[in-house]
Amino acid sequence: MNDALKLVNLTKIFSTKSINNNKTENKIIAVNNLNLTIPHGSVYGFLGRNGAGKTTTLKMITGLSKPTDGEIYIYGNKIEFGKPASYKNIGFLPDVPEFYSFMTAREYLFLCGRLHKMSDNDIKNKIREIFELINFDKKRLKNKISTFSRGMKQKLGIAVALINSPDLIMLDEPTSALDPIGRKETINIINSLRGKYTVVFSTHILNDVERVCDRIALIEKGSLILDGSINDIKSKYSGLHSVLNVEIPANNKLILDKFLEAIKEFDFISYINSEEDENIKLSFKTSDRKKAGEILPKMIYENGLSLIKFEFEDANLEDIFISATSSIVSQEKEAVI
Repeated sequence: MNDALKLVNLTKIFSTKSINNNKTENKIIAVNNLNLTIPHGSVYGFLGRNGAGKTTTLKMITGLSKPTDGEIYIYGNKIEFGKPASYKNIGFLPDVPEFYSFMTAREYLFLCGRLHKMSDNDIKNKIREIFELINFDKKRLKNKISTFSRGMKQKLGIAVALINSPDLIMLDEPTSALDPIGRKETINIINSLRGKYTVVFSTHILNDVERVCDRIALIEKGSLILDGSINDIKSKYSGLHSVLNVEIPANNKLILDKFLEAIKEFDFISYINSEEDENIKLSFKTSDRKKAGEILPKMIYENGLSLIKFEFEDANLEDIFISATSSIVSQEKEAVI
């Protein structure tokens, strides 16, 4: 089967007029020549800071915003802006879903199904199928949407996105405004879609991504800076972000400073911080695990410290996210200077 989604040089430029001089136009590049391919059947995390261009990209893919330039392909079919038939294979949940609150959930789902030209019998069967998949309480079908919590509305929004049986599901920040229970339920729903749909969801909540995604893309200022499987990306950054946690008895404080001074001669080890409880826990970053594993225990012994715990901690997405986006910001500052 073709790739679910392919973006080719996708670009969105907004023009704004100066307040002081309405004849002056300022251009804001929200999405900058974005090239991205999302495989069929994947659960894909679309990451970026607030304002990075995630929502703008999703709006162009779903036909809510016209691209300034570039091409979008859904399962090999080129999207043509303004032609509804181009978007029939997409289900979309916006970051703040809106409903006719005076309707019941059943009435609203039937309305959406009829807009997709589905028969009432097909809508009824589809509702039954969706509710089993997302664990939606069927008793709430006859309740007005105005009585729903944010978590219930999010479930209803996912049901709306699935009503027309699309192959590609786009979810914009589906967990950002939910409490911990609602977040967990939504992540479980996304996980239940695995293998049945291709799911793309934008977020800046990295714990959610690590729990459910196969692959991720990270954008900054509208440009793609990382793309691939989580394991491959973690492997790529492992040298930069390996963390060593060392615990030593708290009564050795007097010679601790001597030890910290001694490790400064090694450019592949850098001290991060220390936390004191019953013992002192030291954290280091290293760009060479092998050398650090050979040298640090030896130095701890030579400085009269007792090693209680020594472990390597793999880089997490937060470390990678901060490092990747920070490098872009640093490059921009250097260019300005």
